[in-house]
Amino acid sequence: MRILVSTAGRHGATDTLGEEMARVFEHDGVDVDIRVPESVTHVDGYDAVIIGSAVYSDRWVPAAKALVDRMSRSEHPPVWLFSCGPLHSSDRPVNVTSDAAHAVSVLHAIAHRTFPGKLDCEKLSEGERQIFENSGAVAGDFRDWVLVCNWAREILACLTAATPGS
Repeated sequence: MRILVSTAGRHGATDTLGEEMARVFEHDGVDVDIRVPESVTHVDGYDAVIIGSAVYSDRWVPAAKALVDRMSRSEHPPVWLFSCGPLHSSDRPVNVTSDAAHAVSVLHAIAHRTFPGKLDCEKLSEGERQIFENSGAVAGDFRDWVLVCNWAREILACLTAATPGS
């Protein structure tokens, strides 16, 4: 089985979530390619595609949105999507972004998950820092590795159940 994991972000948190999923897949003997969205020109030969995007100002990263648009124009294997962030204080709900909802719709994605991310203020540009200060977001590392690994195992279970002779 071959799985493509493609993530887009600005500061690395989204990439680390995709890398952790890839480790779970590889542990179960799956051949995994990790590629940035800009380098994905086709998905032929894959049994599944995982696309993840960081969320900034309630939007996906343009590279992830562009990959979704390219894939929506042709046949593709089953797709799972995830968003990394946004990071809000506990009194603000986190909703599925319009970009994620669009991606689910046009790719007929099996599922979409939103995972908490990581925000390191020292890595932010001046403009990003100003947005952060007015956003209600909270700095820190909120990635939940157990949640991410369990979701990767759910994906594998779904793919294995769909594979004859498994």
